[in-house]
Amino acid sequence: MKKRQLTNNVLLERSKLFARYAENMPSKTDKLELQLDYPDCGWLYMHFIVNGEEKLKISASEVYEPFQDIRDWLERIVTQIFDFTTTAVTINDEFDDYILYYEPIYFRPDELLTKHPPKLDGLFYIYDSCEKKIVSEAVCETKQLVRSLYESILAFAKESSKRDEFVEDWIQGAYNSDYAKYDDDDNPRMKEIFINKVTSPIVEKFLCDKNSDVRFIPIK
Repeated sequence: MKKRQLTNNVLLERSKLFARYAENMPSKTDKLELQLDYPDCGWLYMHFIVNGEEKLKISASEVYEPFQDIRDWLERIVTQIFDFTTTAVTINDEFDDYILYYEPIYFRPDELLTKHPPKLDGLFYIYDSCEKKIVSEAVCETKQLVRSLYESILAFAKESSKRDEFVEDWIQGAYNSDYAKYDDDDNPRMKEIFINKVTSPIVEKFLCDKNSDVRFIPIK
């Protein structure tokens, strides 16, 4: 019953969000940013910033490391970009769930098969199971959302790997099975585990291709 009540509440909150945007869709998209704090005692903060203002802070735990799931979620967004499929990923902070949704805005095929097609946008929003409501939202251009989240996480992984203590501060707890494969505690490849976990050739190919979100490419 508790699970059903949660599901019903999520649906109710989403329906309210959809109704509001259906009546008044902004003409401009928002700028979404993600900032990550260096981990402390197995926790790190994820700051979600919209148009320069912090809207939400989630404490991510090494016990339920979220970044591989976020990578997979971004891959689903880019591989299904013309299917207009809702995708989601859950971050558990050891107490409650935060569900990150991306809801693409539908365009008819004939709108996309033009020389100057509309930008592919969507609704990004986060549902907090403790608060039982949507606690952050933004209208995002799809490619900007993917680029912002992906590059923020990857840059954080690369920068943190320069610190020797990062292995103990995050990698050892978050990726214990991978960490255990190394007999030598000084093996430099240990510090690359996080980088390897969040790197996605699929997402990077999408971001590097200027036509990856264009349905029709005119022949020059």
